[in-house]
Amino acid sequence: METSTKQRKNPRRWAALLVIGALIFSACASSATTDATTGDDTESGTSTSADGDLGPTAGELNTIAVTQQFGPSTAALAVEVGGQMMLGDAQALPGPVQQSSGSGFVIEIDDSRFIVTNFHVVMATLQPNTANVRDDATITAAFGEDGTNETQLNVIGVNPSFDLALLEATNGDSIPDVLPIPIGDSDGVQLGQKTIAIGNPFGLGATVTSGIVSSTERFITSVGGIDIPTIQTDAAINPGNSGGALLNSSGELIGINTAIFNAGTSAFVGVGFAVPSNLLLESLVNLEDGGVSMVGDTRPAFGAQLGNIEGLPPAVREEAGLPDAGIAVISVDPDSPAAAAGLTEPEFTDINGFPIPINPDIILEVDGEPVATAAELTEIITFGVDDRDAVVLTILRDGEEIEVTIDLT
Repeated sequence: METSTKQRKNPRRWAALLVIGALIFSACASSATTDATTGDDTESGTSTSADGDLGPTAGELNTIAVTQQFGPSTAALAVEVGGQMMLGDAQALPGPVQQSSGSGFVIEIDDSRFIVTNFHVVMATLQPNTANVRDDATITAAFGEDGTNETQLNVIGVNPSFDLALLEATNGDSIPDVLPIPIGDSDGVQLGQKTIAIGNPFGLGATVTSGIVSSTERFITSVGGIDIPTIQTDAAINPGNSGGALLNSSGELIGINTAIFNAGTSAFVGVGFAVPSNLLLESLVNLEDGGVSMVGDTRPAFGAQLGNIEGLPPAVREEAGLPDAGIAVISVDPDSPAAAAGLTEPEFTDINGFPIPINPDIILEVDGEPVATAAELTEIITFGVDDRDAVVLTILRDGEEIEVTIDLT
């Protein structure tokens, strides 16, 4: 299957932050009579064997069929980093070996096979700010339920903003001749739709879970430090599932599992998040080209680090002379639209052990509409449904409201 992609725009860079993610993907063999491509998810009705025993429901047969078709297309990823510890730019000393695990899945681009996973799964193996694997790091993909079919991998390109990485076989290995997972249209995902996740939780491998779509646009902070829309699902997703595929009833990829919400506990609580498949589609051109790409390569990039004022304690806001609400500009990328529009960086003071901005630019409105959080601003500028060449921000600066225009072209 040849995958279509969007064209790249001029690159802009955002600062990278760290976030913990979790995902899944797995293979499970069973006999079934339902073709996964039919997308039949009807739970009513059962099949009856010759001896009168009740068989799986139609919905269960669909899950079995999807798993049979695309379980072999998923891999358990083993990441190992260590053997040397860098001091400065040149000196290397012996260091500890660190091991971690994740998940990945096979896609096809122009008749060639690649593996997709999360950026955070392979991040530790990479040289800083590159997609180049360190000399003391390895990435291994194990296919099949027994995990004996191993393939050594190399990183082609990464996108921290969307927590994505594209990998290829290396060292003479090849990706097994399995059925590539077709990439579906995540914009068509509906609330309550069935989801199937297959992956490598806790290093167990070959694990399948099923659930529904709990939300279609739940914004969470990515590894790249920006809020991105994700698909929320209650399919069981645990540590080690990161980078696995979230499928619909037709066996199409609708998301890449990336994070869980655990409310301070390691237990699964039914809230998992997946990067929408359409963000993978729009990133593929840059991922294939290699290196590090960010949100600004395909979408408008604001170029400023922001903070929500209402999240500060009232006493801190009062001492710092900040209003009750608004979005404080914390830092500005010098080559960004935010800088071109004249947004400025504040100085900071320490209040009760927290760095608090002094008299920052505070964003109050976008095109005349109030905006209260950084996530709302990101949604409008970067993930807005309409194409805008520019937006007008209402800024509170030195006690006065002014307007600045942000060019998004």
